Amino acid sequence: METKYLCKFDAQGYRRATYLSCEYTEEQKADMIAKGFVEIDEDEWNYYVGNHGMGDNGTGYIRVDGKPVSAPPYTPTKDEKLARLESEYQQEKAKLEGYFNTALLMNDTETQEELKAEMAELADWYAEEKKAILD
Repeated sequence: METKYLCKFDAQGYRRATYLSCEYTEEQKADMIAKGFVEIDEDEWNYYVGNHGMGDNGTGYIRVDGKPVSAPPYTPTKDEKLARLESEYQQEKAKLEGYFNTALLMNDTETQEELKAEMAELADWYAEEKKAILD
């Protein structure tokens, strides 16, 4: 006997709940189907749980028009983009500050001036990138 599953998918096609079909009576199954569940076979279920790989975009599978298809690529949220930008900025700033402190200790005023200009460029880049994310 082939294993069947009762699955509920959200509006984008992502699986949100799964139950073994054999654990329910025909009446219970009909009630679940009326509530938006669909009955799928084991092969289809294997797509949604990753047993057929992670799809073309590495994000798994969703159900579209009654069949599994590759889920769309992940799109970072605004907060994630801001966090990544902040991390990049802080890393680059710390590196430049380290170089500047070395130039300061060596009394290398020419390098200090160059690093000040690079820090100003970095600050401008950061402000532009942050504005682009927030807009």
